[in-house]
Amino acid sequence: VWSQLGQTPLANSLEHLAQMAEVTSTVVQGTSVEAIAEWYAATGWRADRAVLGALDEVHDKPHVAAVSAALTASYRPWLDATAKALQAAVGPEANAGTYVATPTPSPTSGEVIVFIDGLRLDVAHLLADRLQGAGLETEVAHALAALPTVTQTSKPALVPIDQNRLAAGSGLDARRAPDGPAAGVTVLRALMGEAQIQVLSDDEVGDPTGVAWTETGKIDSRGHELGVELVHEIDDQVQRIASRIEALLNAGWNRVTIVTDHGWLLLPGGLPKNEDLPVAVTETKKGRCARVKDGAVLSVPTVPWHWDRDVRIALAPGISCFEANQTYEHGGVSPQECVVPRLSVTRKTAATSGATITSVKWRGLTLVIEFAGLPDGVTVDLRLAAGDSSSSIAEMGRVTGGAGKVILLVGDDDLEGQQAQLVVIGADGSLLLQRATTVGQNR
Repeated sequence: VWSQLGQTPLANSLEHLAQMAEVTSTVVQGTSVEAIAEWYAATGWRADRAVLGALDEVHDKPHVAAVSAALTASYRPWLDATAKALQAAVGPEANAGTYVATPTPSPTSGEVIVFIDGLRLDVAHLLADRLQGAGLETEVAHALAALPTVTQTSKPALVPIDQNRLAAGSGLDARRAPDGPAAGVTVLRALMGEAQIQVLSDDEVGDPTGVAWTETGKIDSRGHELGVELVHEIDDQVQRIASRIEALLNAGWNRVTIVTDHGWLLLPGGLPKNEDLPVAVTETKKGRCARVKDGAVLSVPTVPWHWDRDVRIALAPGISCFEANQTYEHGGVSPQECVVPRLSVTRKTAATSGATITSVKWRGLTLVIEFAGLPDGVTVDLRLAAGDSSSSIAEMGRVTGGAGKVILLVGDDDLEGQQAQLVVIGADGSLLLQRATTVGQNR
Protein backbone atom coordinates (compact mmCIF):
# COMPACT_ATOMS: atom_id res chain seq x y z
CA VAL A 1 0.00 0.00 0.00
CA TRP A 2 2.72 2.48 0.96
CA SER A 3 4.57 1.68 -2.24
CA GLN A 4 1.48 2.41 -4.32
CA LEU A 5 1.19 5.74 -2.52
CA GLY A 6 4.78 6.60 -3.45
CA GLN A 7 5.99 6.53 0.15
CA THR A 8 8.74 3.87 -0.15
CA PRO A 9 11.33 5.14 -2.66
CA LEU A 10 14.34 3.71 -0.81
CA ALA A 11 12.70 0.33 -0.32
CA ASN A 12 11.84 0.27 -4.02
CA SER A 13 15.40 1.24 -4.88
CA LEU A 14 16.75 -1.50 -2.62
CA GLU A 15 15.14 -4.15 -4.84
CA HIS A 16 17.29 -2.95 -7.74
CA LEU A 17 20.38 -2.56 -5.59
CA ALA A 18 20.03 -6.19 -4.50
CA GLN A 19 19.94 -7.28 -8.14
CA MET A 20 22.98 -5.13 -8.89
CA ALA A 21 24.84 -6.62 -5.93
CA GLU A 22 24.16 -10.14 -7.14
CA VAL A 23 25.77 -9.44 -10.52
CA THR A 24 28.65 -7.35 -9.22
CA SER A 25 29.60 -10.01 -6.68
CA THR A 26 31.05 -12.03 -9.57
CA VAL A 27 34.16 -11.20 -11.59
CA VAL A 28 34.44 -10.74 -15.33
CA GLN A 29 34.38 -14.06 -17.15
CA GLY A 30 37.07 -14.56 -19.82
CA THR A 31 40.24 -12.79 -20.90
CA SER A 32 39.61 -12.30 -24.63
CA VAL A 33 37.43 -9.60 -26.17
CA GLU A 34 35.03 -12.24 -27.46
CA ALA A 35 34.71 -13.98 -24.08
CA ILE A 36 34.20 -10.74 -22.16
CA ALA A 37 31.64 -9.54 -24.70
CA GLU A 38 29.73 -12.83 -24.42
CA TRP A 39 29.75 -12.57 -20.63
CA TYR A 40 28.55 -8.97 -20.64
CA ALA A 41 25.82 -9.71 -23.20
CA ALA A 42 24.59 -12.64 -21.11
CA THR A 43 25.03 -11.34 -17.56
CA GLY A 44 26.95 -8.12 -17.00
CA TRP A 45 24.40 -5.75 -18.52
CA ARG A 46 21.93 -6.66 -15.77
CA ALA A 47 24.00 -4.74 -13.22
CA ASP A 48 23.77 -1.58 -15.33
CA ARG A 49 20.04 -1.99 -15.77
CA ALA A 50 19.59 -2.45 -12.02
CA VAL A 51 21.57 0.74 -11.38
CA LEU A 52 19.30 2.72 -13.68
CA GLY A 53 16.29 1.25 -11.88
CA ALA A 54 17.67 2.07 -8.45
CA LEU A 55 18.37 5.69 -9.39
CA ASP A 56 15.02 6.10 -11.13
CA GLU A 57 13.17 5.28 -7.90
CA VAL A 58 14.58 8.28 -6.00
CA HIS A 59 14.12 11.99 -6.55
CA ASP A 60 14.65 13.82 -3.27
CA LYS A 61 18.27 14.84 -2.63
CA PRO A 62 18.72 12.80 0.59
CA HIS A 63 17.38 9.69 -1.14
CA VAL A 64 19.57 10.23 -4.22
CA ALA A 65 22.58 10.70 -1.94
CA ALA A 66 21.85 7.44 -0.12
CA VAL A 67 21.55 5.42 -3.33
CA SER A 68 24.63 7.14 -4.79
CA ALA A 69 26.65 6.18 -1.71
CA ALA A 70 25.62 2.56 -2.11
CA LEU A 71 26.63 2.62 -5.79
CA THR A 72 29.98 4.23 -4.97
CA ALA A 73 30.72 1.42 -2.53
CA SER A 74 29.61 -1.51 -4.68
CA TYR A 75 29.01 -0.63 -8.33
CA ARG A 76 31.95 1.70 -8.95
CA PRO A 77 34.71 -0.87 -8.13
CA TRP A 78 33.01 -3.47 -10.34
CA LEU A 79 32.57 -0.96 -13.15
CA ASP A 80 36.25 -0.06 -13.00
CA ALA A 81 37.36 -3.69 -12.84
CA THR A 82 35.28 -4.69 -15.86
CA ALA A 83 36.62 -1.74 -17.85
CA LYS A 84 40.21 -2.67 -17.03
CA ALA A 85 39.56 -6.31 -17.93
CA LEU A 86 38.27 -5.37 -21.38
CA GLN A 87 41.08 -2.85 -21.88
CA ALA A 88 43.62 -5.58 -21.12
CA ALA A 89 42.03 -7.69 -23.86
CA VAL A 90 41.38 -4.92 -26.40
CA GLY A 91 44.91 -3.47 -26.29
CA PRO A 92 46.77 -6.48 -27.71
CA GLU A 93 43.96 -7.42 -30.10
CA ALA A 94 43.53 -3.90 -31.48
CA ASN A 95 47.28 -3.47 -31.92
CA ALA A 96 47.47 -6.85 -33.67
CA GLY A 97 44.56 -5.92 -35.95
CA THR A 98 42.28 -8.64 -34.59
CA TYR A 99 39.83 -6.34 -32.80
CA VAL A 100 37.36 -5.68 -35.59
CA ALA A 101 34.18 -3.66 -35.26
CA THR A 102 31.13 -5.66 -36.28
CA PRO A 103 30.40 -4.93 -39.97
CA THR A 104 27.52 -2.73 -41.01
CA PRO A 105 24.23 -4.55 -41.74
CA SER A 106 23.41 -5.45 -45.33
CA PRO A 107 19.67 -4.73 -45.59
CA THR A 108 17.45 -6.59 -48.04
CA SER A 109 14.19 -5.48 -49.61
CA GLY A 110 11.59 -4.69 -46.99
CA GLU A 111 14.15 -3.91 -44.29
CA VAL A 112 14.68 -0.55 -42.60
CA ILE A 113 17.70 0.20 -40.41
CA VAL A 114 16.96 2.39 -37.39
CA PHE A 115 19.97 4.15 -35.88
CA ILE A 116 19.77 5.16 -32.22
CA ASP A 117 22.65 7.18 -30.81
CA GLY A 118 23.86 5.74 -27.49
CA LEU A 119 21.51 2.77 -27.14
CA ARG A 120 23.34 0.92 -24.36
CA LEU A 121 22.76 -2.82 -24.09
CA ASP A 122 20.71 -2.67 -20.88
CA VAL A 123 18.43 -0.01 -22.37
CA ALA A 124 18.13 -2.15 -25.51
CA HIS A 125 16.74 -4.96 -23.36
CA LEU A 126 14.17 -2.53 -21.93
CA LEU A 127 13.23 -1.64 -25.50
CA ALA A 128 12.99 -5.33 -26.43
CA ASP A 129 10.64 -5.91 -23.47
CA ARG A 130 8.46 -3.02 -24.62
CA LEU A 131 8.34 -4.29 -28.22
CA GLN A 132 7.59 -7.84 -27.12
CA GLY A 133 4.81 -6.46 -24.94
CA ALA A 134 3.33 -4.98 -28.11
CA GLY A 135 3.28 -8.45 -29.70
CA LEU A 136 6.41 -8.01 -31.83
CA GLU A 137 9.07 -10.65 -32.38
CA THR A 138 12.30 -9.12 -31.07
CA GLU A 139 15.78 -10.62 -31.01
CA VAL A 140 18.68 -8.96 -29.17
CA ALA A 141 22.20 -9.73 -30.37
CA HIS A 142 25.44 -7.95 -29.54
CA ALA A 143 28.17 -6.36 -31.62
CA LEU A 144 31.46 -4.50 -31.14
CA ALA A 145 31.70 -0.74 -31.66
CA ALA A 146 34.42 0.93 -33.71
CA LEU A 147 37.22 2.54 -31.70
CA PRO A 148 37.11 5.06 -30.21
CA THR A 149 33.49 4.86 -29.09
CA VAL A 150 32.43 8.34 -30.19
CA THR A 151 29.77 9.14 -32.77
CA GLN A 152 32.13 10.83 -35.25
CA THR A 153 34.07 7.57 -35.57
CA SER A 154 31.57 4.81 -34.93
CA LYS A 155 28.37 6.02 -36.59
CA PRO A 156 29.81 6.18 -40.15
CA ALA A 157 31.00 2.58 -39.70
CA LEU A 158 27.32 1.53 -39.43
CA VAL A 159 25.97 3.20 -42.57
CA PRO A 160 24.94 0.53 -45.14
CA ILE A 161 27.18 1.68 -47.99
CA ASP A 162 30.50 0.57 -49.43
CA GLN A 163 32.79 1.56 -46.55
CA ASN A 164 35.51 2.41 -49.09
CA ARG A 165 33.47 5.55 -49.79
CA LEU A 166 34.70 6.78 -46.39
CA ALA A 167 38.21 7.64 -45.22
CA ALA A 168 40.04 9.11 -42.25
CA GLY A 169 39.42 12.78 -41.64
CA SER A 170 40.68 15.27 -39.10
CA GLY A 171 40.12 14.93 -35.39
CA LEU A 172 38.03 11.82 -34.79
CA ASP A 173 35.80 12.25 -37.86
CA ALA A 174 35.51 10.01 -40.87
CA ARG A 175 35.14 11.88 -44.16
CA ARG A 176 33.95 11.28 -47.68
CA ALA A 177 36.75 9.57 -49.60
CA PRO A 178 39.23 10.45 -50.79
CA ASP A 179 39.46 14.02 -49.42
CA GLY A 180 35.90 15.23 -49.03
CA PRO A 181 34.14 16.85 -46.08
CA ALA A 182 33.57 15.27 -42.68
CA ALA A 183 31.04 12.44 -42.70
CA GLY A 184 28.31 14.28 -40.85
CA VAL A 185 24.58 13.91 -41.40
CA THR A 186 24.51 15.60 -44.81
CA VAL A 187 27.41 13.62 -46.25
CA LEU A 188 26.14 10.28 -44.95
CA ARG A 189 22.66 10.94 -46.34
CA ALA A 190 24.13 11.81 -49.72
CA LEU A 191 26.18 8.62 -49.78
CA MET A 192 23.14 6.53 -48.86
CA GLY A 193 21.10 8.25 -51.56
CA GLU A 194 23.76 7.32 -54.12
CA ALA A 195 23.50 3.72 -52.88
CA GLN A 196 19.70 3.74 -53.39
CA ILE A 197 19.03 3.70 -49.65
CA GLN A 198 15.96 5.70 -48.64
CA VAL A 199 16.73 8.16 -45.86
CA LEU A 200 13.61 8.78 -43.80
CA SER A 201 12.93 11.77 -41.55
CA ASP A 202 11.32 11.35 -38.13
CA ASP A 203 7.75 10.97 -39.38
CA GLU A 204 8.31 9.39 -42.80
CA VAL A 205 7.69 5.68 -43.42
CA GLY A 206 9.00 5.47 -47.00
CA ASP A 207 8.45 2.70 -49.53
CA PRO A 208 8.51 -0.66 -47.69
CA THR A 209 9.37 -2.55 -50.86
CA GLY A 210 12.86 -1.04 -50.81
CA VAL A 211 15.49 -0.53 -48.12
CA ALA A 212 15.81 2.46 -45.81
CA TRP A 213 17.70 4.17 -42.99
CA THR A 214 16.20 6.38 -40.31
CA GLU A 215 17.23 7.76 -36.92
CA THR A 216 15.30 8.18 -33.70
CA GLY A 217 15.80 8.68 -29.97
CA LYS A 218 17.80 11.25 -27.99
CA ILE A 219 19.46 9.05 -25.39
CA ASP A 220 23.01 10.28 -25.95
CA SER A 221 22.22 13.96 -26.32
CA ARG A 222 20.05 13.90 -23.21
CA GLY A 223 22.75 11.99 -21.32
CA HIS A 224 25.29 14.72 -22.03
CA GLU A 225 22.76 17.38 -21.02
CA LEU A 226 21.34 15.74 -17.91
CA GLY A 227 24.02 13.44 -16.52
CA VAL A 228 22.55 11.16 -13.86
CA GLU A 229 19.11 12.74 -14.33
CA LEU A 230 18.95 10.81 -17.62
CA VAL A 231 17.61 7.85 -15.62
CA HIS A 232 14.27 9.61 -15.25
CA GLU A 233 13.94 9.97 -19.04
CA ILE A 234 14.91 6.46 -20.09
CA ASP A 235 11.37 5.11 -19.98
CA ASP A 236 10.05 7.98 -22.11
CA GLN A 237 12.87 7.55 -24.63
CA VAL A 238 12.20 3.81 -24.86
CA GLN A 239 8.49 4.40 -25.43
CA ARG A 240 9.15 6.94 -28.18
CA ILE A 241 11.56 4.59 -29.92
CA ALA A 242 9.11 1.68 -29.61
CA SER A 243 6.33 3.79 -31.12
CA ARG A 244 8.55 4.63 -34.09
CA ILE A 245 9.38 0.94 -34.62
CA GLU A 246 5.70 0.00 -34.50
CA ALA A 247 4.82 2.75 -36.98
CA LEU A 248 7.38 1.44 -39.48
CA LEU A 249 6.12 -2.14 -39.19
CA ASN A 250 2.51 -0.98 -39.43
CA ALA A 251 3.45 0.84 -42.66
CA GLY A 252 4.45 -2.49 -44.23
CA TRP A 253 8.15 -2.95 -43.52
CA ASN A 254 9.00 -6.62 -43.02
CA ARG A 255 11.91 -6.09 -40.65
CA VAL A 256 13.39 -3.33 -38.53
CA THR A 257 17.08 -3.67 -37.67
CA ILE A 258 18.18 -1.42 -34.82
CA VAL A 259 21.85 -0.37 -34.61
CA THR A 260 23.81 1.97 -32.37
CA ASP A 261 27.26 3.52 -32.35
CA HIS A 262 28.30 3.20 -28.69
CA GLY A 263 27.16 2.81 -25.11
CA TRP A 264 28.21 4.92 -22.12
CA LEU A 265 29.29 5.04 -18.51
CA LEU A 266 27.03 6.66 -15.92
CA LEU A 267 28.12 7.11 -12.32
CA PRO A 268 26.62 9.40 -9.67
CA GLY A 269 29.35 11.40 -8.00
CA GLY A 270 31.30 11.57 -11.24
CA LEU A 271 33.94 9.57 -13.09
CA PRO A 272 37.44 9.95 -11.62
CA LYS A 273 39.66 12.54 -13.33
CA ASN A 274 42.81 11.30 -15.09
CA GLU A 275 45.72 13.74 -15.11
CA ASP A 276 48.16 11.68 -17.20
CA LEU A 277 47.43 13.09 -20.67
CA PRO A 278 49.10 16.46 -21.35
CA VAL A 279 47.16 18.66 -23.74
CA ALA A 280 50.35 19.28 -25.72
CA VAL A 281 50.49 15.68 -27.02
CA THR A 282 46.91 15.57 -28.32
CA GLU A 283 45.29 16.82 -31.51
CA THR A 284 41.72 16.23 -30.34
CA LYS A 285 40.64 15.34 -26.82
CA LYS A 286 37.28 14.04 -25.61
CA GLY A 287 36.15 12.87 -22.21
CA ARG A 288 37.39 9.28 -22.50
CA CYS A 289 39.72 9.36 -25.51
CA ALA A 290 42.05 11.58 -27.53
CA ARG A 291 43.76 11.58 -30.90
CA VAL A 292 47.49 11.66 -30.23
CA LYS A 293 50.12 13.61 -32.14
CA ASP A 294 52.63 11.59 -34.13
CA GLY A 295 55.60 10.46 -32.06
CA ALA A 296 54.11 11.43 -28.70
CA VAL A 297 55.17 9.29 -25.72
CA LEU A 298 52.32 8.58 -23.30
CA SER A 299 51.74 6.82 -20.00
CA VAL A 300 48.12 5.93 -20.87
CA PRO A 301 47.20 3.05 -23.21
CA THR A 302 46.65 3.64 -26.91
CA VAL A 303 44.95 1.76 -29.76
CA PRO A 304 44.85 2.29 -33.54
CA TRP A 305 42.04 4.46 -34.89
CA HIS A 306 39.28 2.65 -36.78
CA TRP A 307 39.73 4.85 -39.87
CA ASP A 308 43.54 4.92 -39.93
CA ARG A 309 45.69 2.38 -38.12
CA ASP A 310 48.66 4.72 -38.21
CA VAL A 311 46.82 7.17 -35.95
CA ARG A 312 46.99 6.43 -32.23
CA ILE A 313 44.04 6.96 -29.90
CA ALA A 314 44.71 7.46 -26.20
CA LEU A 315 42.25 5.76 -23.85
CA ALA A 316 41.42 6.81 -20.30
CA PRO A 317 42.36 3.88 -18.01
CA GLY A 318 39.58 2.08 -16.16
CA ILE A 319 36.55 4.35 -15.81
CA SER A 320 38.62 7.52 -15.52
CA CYS A 321 37.97 10.57 -17.63
CA PHE A 322 40.29 13.16 -19.15
CA GLU A 323 37.75 15.85 -18.21
CA ALA A 324 36.59 16.62 -14.67
CA ASN A 325 33.07 16.44 -13.23
CA GLN A 326 31.59 14.05 -15.79
CA THR A 327 28.83 11.69 -14.64
CA TYR A 328 27.87 10.53 -18.16
CA GLU A 329 30.58 9.88 -20.75
CA HIS A 330 31.80 7.58 -23.51
CA GLY A 331 34.65 7.27 -25.99
CA GLY A 332 36.77 4.79 -24.07
CA VAL A 333 36.92 1.03 -23.70
CA SER A 334 34.57 -0.75 -21.31
CA PRO A 335 31.87 -3.37 -21.86
CA GLN A 336 29.26 -0.64 -21.43
CA GLU A 337 30.78 1.46 -24.25
CA CYS A 338 32.03 -1.23 -26.65
CA VAL A 339 29.57 -4.13 -26.46
CA VAL A 340 26.58 -2.71 -28.28
CA PRO A 341 23.18 -4.18 -29.17
CA ARG A 342 21.70 -5.10 -32.52
CA LEU A 343 17.99 -5.75 -32.51
CA SER A 344 15.88 -7.43 -35.15
CA VAL A 345 12.16 -6.70 -34.95
CA THR A 346 9.38 -8.33 -36.96
CA ARG A 347 5.67 -8.71 -36.53
CA LYS A 348 4.53 -12.14 -35.36
CA THR A 349 0.94 -11.71 -36.47
CA ALA A 350 -1.25 -8.91 -37.65
CA ALA A 351 -2.10 -6.44 -34.90
CA THR A 352 -5.33 -7.39 -33.16
CA SER A 353 -5.91 -5.34 -30.03
CA GLY A 354 -3.63 -2.34 -30.39
CA ALA A 355 -2.68 -2.79 -26.74
CA THR A 356 0.90 -2.43 -25.49
CA ILE A 357 2.47 -3.39 -22.17
CA THR A 358 4.43 -0.30 -21.13
CA SER A 359 5.63 -1.26 -17.64
CA VAL A 360 5.89 -4.40 -15.50
CA LYS A 361 7.05 -3.98 -11.89
CA TRP A 362 7.03 -6.37 -8.96
CA ARG A 363 6.48 -5.03 -5.44
CA GLY A 364 7.10 -8.16 -3.41
CA LEU A 365 4.47 -10.61 -4.72
CA THR A 366 2.31 -7.82 -6.14
CA LEU A 367 2.64 -7.25 -9.88
CA VAL A 368 1.82 -3.79 -11.24
CA ILE A 369 1.29 -3.70 -15.01
CA GLU A 370 0.74 -0.55 -17.05
CA PHE A 371 -0.76 -0.59 -20.53
CA ALA A 372 -1.44 1.70 -23.44
CA GLY A 373 -4.48 1.13 -25.63
CA LEU A 374 -5.94 -1.65 -23.49
CA PRO A 375 -9.44 -2.43 -24.80
CA ASP A 376 -12.49 -3.07 -22.63
CA GLY A 377 -13.36 -6.60 -21.67
CA VAL A 378 -9.96 -8.27 -21.91
CA THR A 379 -8.51 -10.32 -19.07
CA VAL A 380 -5.04 -9.82 -17.63
CA ASP A 381 -3.64 -12.91 -15.94
CA LEU A 382 -0.41 -14.49 -14.69
CA ARG A 383 0.06 -18.12 -15.69
CA LEU A 384 2.67 -20.85 -15.66
CA ALA A 385 1.59 -21.76 -19.20
CA ALA A 386 0.32 -18.91 -21.36
CA GLY A 387 -2.45 -20.87 -23.08
CA ASP A 388 -3.68 -22.76 -20.01
CA SER A 389 -6.10 -20.83 -17.83
CA SER A 390 -5.92 -23.53 -15.17
CA SER A 391 -2.23 -22.68 -14.62
CA SER A 392 -3.06 -19.18 -13.34
CA ILE A 393 -1.11 -18.22 -10.23
CA ALA A 394 -2.77 -14.84 -9.67
CA GLU A 395 -5.32 -14.52 -6.87
CA MET A 396 -7.71 -13.47 -9.60
CA GLY A 397 -7.29 -12.45 -13.23
CA ARG A 398 -8.45 -8.89 -13.78
CA VAL A 399 -11.10 -8.12 -16.40
CA THR A 400 -10.38 -4.59 -17.53
CA GLY A 401 -12.50 -1.67 -18.49
CA GLY A 402 -9.79 -0.08 -20.54
CA ALA A 403 -7.83 1.14 -17.50
CA GLY A 404 -4.15 1.87 -17.97
CA LYS A 405 -3.01 -0.04 -14.86
CA VAL A 406 -3.72 -3.55 -13.60
CA ILE A 407 -2.54 -5.05 -10.29
CA LEU A 408 -2.22 -8.82 -9.77
CA LEU A 409 -1.36 -10.59 -6.53
CA VAL A 410 0.40 -13.93 -6.16
CA GLY A 411 -0.76 -15.46 -2.89
CA ASP A 412 1.68 -18.37 -2.63
CA ASP A 413 5.11 -17.34 -1.24
CA ASP A 414 6.64 -20.55 -2.59
CA LEU A 415 6.15 -19.25 -6.15
CA GLU A 416 8.69 -16.46 -5.69
CA GLY A 417 11.43 -16.92 -8.30
CA GLN A 418 9.14 -19.03 -10.52
CA GLN A 419 9.08 -18.30 -14.25
CA ALA A 420 5.60 -17.21 -15.34
CA GLN A 421 3.78 -15.66 -18.28
CA LEU A 422 1.90 -12.38 -18.09
CA VAL A 423 -0.94 -12.66 -20.62
CA VAL A 424 -3.73 -10.50 -21.99
CA ILE A 425 -6.67 -12.61 -23.14
CA GLY A 426 -9.34 -11.29 -25.49
CA ALA A 427 -13.06 -11.68 -24.86
CA ASP A 428 -13.06 -14.52 -27.40
CA GLY A 429 -10.31 -16.36 -25.50
CA SER A 430 -7.53 -15.42 -27.94
CA LEU A 431 -4.06 -14.60 -26.65
CA LEU A 432 -3.47 -10.91 -27.44
CA LEU A 433 -0.26 -10.19 -25.53
CA GLN A 434 2.30 -12.28 -23.66
CA ARG A 435 5.45 -11.47 -21.68
CA ALA A 436 7.70 -13.68 -19.58
CA THR A 437 8.41 -12.61 -16.01
CA THR A 438 9.93 -14.01 -12.82
CA VAL A 439 7.65 -13.88 -9.80
CA GLY A 440 8.85 -11.25 -7.34
CA GLN A 441 11.84 -10.17 -9.44
CA ASN A 442 12.36 -7.13 -11.66
CA ARG A 443 14.90 -7.92 -14.42
